[in-house]
Amino acid sequence: MNIGEEPFFQIESWKGKARIAHGFGRRSRGPEKPVRQHWAKKSIQEEKESFPLVSLRQVHGDRVVIFDGDLRKVEELWREEGDSLITQAPGFALGVFTADCLPIFLYDPTQQAIGIVHAGWRGTARGVTKKAVEKMKAVFHCQGAEILVAMGPCIGPCCYEVDGPVKEAFEENGFPWESLSHPRREGKWFLDLYRANFLLLEASGIRRERIEVLKACTSCRRDTFYSYRNADKMEGRQLNFIALRKDSKDLKRVG
Repeated sequence: MNIGEEPFFQIESWKGKARIAHGFGRRSRGPEKPVRQHWAKKSIQEEKESFPLVSLRQVHGDRVVIFDGDLRKVEELWREEGDSLITQAPGFALGVFTADCLPIFLYDPTQQAIGIVHAGWRGTARGVTKKAVEKMKAVFHCQGAEILVAMGPCIGPCCYEVDGPVKEAFEENGFPWESLSHPRREGKWFLDLYRANFLLLEASGIRRERIEVLKACTSCRRDTFYSYRNADKMEGRQLNFIALRKDSKDLKRVG
């Protein structure tokens, strides 16, 4: 599979950012349902630059991994467990794979640092997004007020039904459950992953006006996205990526 031929959605206000390339993935146009292994050892292609893809073995946790730009470590990272990657190394695409979970991009234009987060309910309850921001602050000297954030498509509060153990996990970690859920039926709620991660970002010092959201429900839009809850349990994942370019030329088109 040629990743460069896959279409990606972009945040409109990020298209003019000369130093970064980014894209939120979508369902393949062909009959094949790509899974994570299809992208191993591949690159994101754009008009004048190729970005080797760097990703982790996602486990719905809160571990944040730092990538130092050593090409020899890329294959090893594909086997390493974690749900967030951060780097200052240009020329590489950080990727996460989703089929209902929330992909989040972080970009500090001052320190030229980027991060990517895979945020399902477990990782969100454990604060993975906040931990990624805090790690960028500690390692790259980023300031929360300088970081730009983009959230991509995920299962929306219209469809994401959860139960008591999920509620307990969020409440145990200090989330105001009533503000990020609404009742479905006895012992069931609809959860808003966008809202929950928005709260984590604000708690990290991210300014509200610097958070962009490409809101689309992956479960409602199976024509466009893979959805674990809606028939794609074992197959089909979107690739989402962010990269720092080696040069400063504007990105015309990805995919």
